[in-house]
Amino acid sequence: MILLLSVVMTVAAFIGAVFLLLREHNEDLARAEGDLATLALSLQERADAALQSIENVLQDVIGRIPDACLAVSEFDGFAASQATKAVLVGACHSLPQIHRIDLVNSRGRIVGTSNPRPIANPTYLSDASYYQALSSDPLLLVYLSEPMIIRATGKKFFSLARKIKDSNGNFIGLVVSTIDVSHFEKMFEVHFKSPSLAIALYRRDGIILANGPRSDKSLGRKVWRPGTPLQRMVAKNSPTLIRDITWIDKNERLVALHPLAHYPSGIAVSRTMAELMAGRRLEARVIRLIAHLMDIAIDAASLLGLKHVRAGILRAASESYLSHHDILTKLPNRQLFLEELKRTFLASQRTGRDFALHLLDLDRFKDINDNYGHAAGDEIIRTVARRLRERLRKGDFIARIGSDEFAIIQRPIRGKQQVMDLVAAIQAAMKVPCTAGNTEIDVGVSMGIAVASADGKSSTELMKSADVALYAAKTDSSCSYRLYDASIKDPRAERRALEGALKSAHDNREFELFYQPILDLATNRMWGCEALVRWKHSSKGMISPVEFIPTAEESGLIGPIGDWILEEACSTAMTWVLPLKVAVNLSPVQFQRRDVFASVKQALDASGLPAQRLVLEITESVKLTEEATATLKRLKALGVSISLDDFGTGYASMSYLRSFPFDKIKIDQSFVRGITDSSDSRAIIKATIGLANDLKISTTAEGVETEEQLNALRLAGASQAQGYLIAKPMSRESIACFIADIQGTQQNMQREALTPRVIG
Repeated sequence: MILLLSVVMTVAAFIGAVFLLLREHNEDLARAEGDLATLALSLQERADAALQSIENVLQDVIGRIPDACLAVSEFDGFAASQATKAVLVGACHSLPQIHRIDLVNSRGRIVGTSNPRPIANPTYLSDASYYQALSSDPLLLVYLSEPMIIRATGKKFFSLARKIKDSNGNFIGLVVSTIDVSHFEKMFEVHFKSPSLAIALYRRDGIILANGPRSDKSLGRKVWRPGTPLQRMVAKNSPTLIRDITWIDKNERLVALHPLAHYPSGIAVSRTMAELMAGRRLEARVIRLIAHLMDIAIDAASLLGLKHVRAGILRAASESYLSHHDILTKLPNRQLFLEELKRTFLASQRTGRDFALHLLDLDRFKDINDNYGHAAGDEIIRTVARRLRERLRKGDFIARIGSDEFAIIQRPIRGKQQVMDLVAAIQAAMKVPCTAGNTEIDVGVSMGIAVASADGKSSTELMKSADVALYAAKTDSSCSYRLYDASIKDPRAERRALEGALKSAHDNREFELFYQPILDLATNRMWGCEALVRWKHSSKGMISPVEFIPTAEESGLIGPIGDWILEEACSTAMTWVLPLKVAVNLSPVQFQRRDVFASVKQALDASGLPAQRLVLEITESVKLTEEATATLKRLKALGVSISLDDFGTGYASMSYLRSFPFDKIKIDQSFVRGITDSSDSRAIIKATIGLANDLKISTTAEGVETEEQLNALRLAGASQAQGYLIAKPMSRESIACFIADIQGTQQNMQREALTPRVIG
């Protein structure tokens, strides 16, 4: 009986404690979470901006190195010159947080410095972590070092180093900035309004680079203790909230983590759980009393293994809340929403009560973040969440399921009119501008709605229907909402089907290259061919690249398809009886997701084609980043020619010509078509050819279809012509016969010029 009574008392006390705690616990915790997460985001943005400004200074230093000095044999002399020292001193003084800037050569020796004192003895940094990392990893460009303390002065520093490469991508040295840690400590100080608040700038491996309150003992240590949840969350490298026993004071803390956007580091902001819950003293006393009674009951029953159940329950309740709710808005998250949608759907089937699913997406939210900052974006999200919540009934359910996406389960409904009433209420709410800081921002919202009884046989199907309706609303500028209709076509589903077909086409060798001849206008002979890919579909026949290349680029399939095109074009060119050039188009995505130099080198090596016979064509959509430009320079050094395709159709053509020494410009066919009857087209073509001649670049006019166009291009001084007048694109077998015929004609007519003619 005593044992039974003890158990009953334990259970009763346990239930009472849980209910008492949960009554306000979630709300207090949610507010604390929101405050910490917001502070972590704000500091993340400021720290990221500070490091970016430092890196911009380093990039400016690198940009001032003449091309001739970007070589191992020349770099040391350049770095040691007085002119370079003046540049380094000026760069060092451009930002207060930079203490010193050094130039380090490929052997790890300091060869140039902003330090006013001359370098008396050779100083090597080959043991420094940034030198070892950047000199050994070809893909690494930037490195943050561990912090160090100068004992004589007490000053604290860490380094941001950036790799210096030559035109071929070879490592020739580093530019290293020594950064004053106090800059970040001052950044943190203004936020210390809470006694237990702690802030740290940490490296991705957990090393603390700067912290506050200032603690030399913590500097250089790891933000986490080994084997803890905090260690796992830091490794995940995504914004998160977690409770853990930290290194700071060995107390349980609520920690907000936010990685930096551009550097392998992050911000950790934390407060002790004791301080967070200190305001609830009366409840705390009651809970302590109940916990004491529980301990007595448990001791009496000799159930000593249960005496830590209270702490375990509290921890479990907090972790459960964190895992099911959005940090910013305190709304249920996607996981909890999907569980609720499934429960609601099953209940609807049992009871016959219908409900509606609304998916909502903010319009141009990325522009808001870009133009006003992420802090403003967060304020907008909180405002929208509040307005949506205020428009709902007690039985409705709302969740934040993505960055700017919300979902509402409207339950129950008694017809379409109730659905439309909610849509109208939301539209009216969003007509009022949202305020972020002192700025009023108009925020639009698109909605897709599906009704359970008509638009889905399961919760998953209902979700897909609402998503299709939302996509239709977002792509229709005349309407901000759509109710699902089976007649709505989802282009995304079509694209997914096309992606699958493209993968099968690549695996089953359904692609084929056609070759269009290019005429040299000076000699009237064939100059080479452009390789054009076609898809020989099993049921649809030949498909133009205009229809499938964009999908191949979006899906990433352009990588393997592009490699095949290079290999096939090079191997085909090697079978021609004349040593003609072959031109191959490169997609911008290949530069983003592929080692283009390795792909080209492999195609040339496998086929045996001399590099001088290969021409690579790129458009202005290929961003000439530092890496892309270095790749193109390496290809030119190999002997490959680089051509700028569709010249004149974009906005960056002139700056493009300044950014890279192209071998050829291709004049877009839209100008060629108008050369005989449009003075504007003639003027543009004449100016383009004149510009090319001044730059010693050849020109190819595309889309030549008439003799009049060809003659006008000759008079204008174009180098080559390509189009149906010369010849249509041909298969591998047909182009081989065409070239063989040309060789025979040239031999028979003793080097007479090739007469333009229409083939096919």
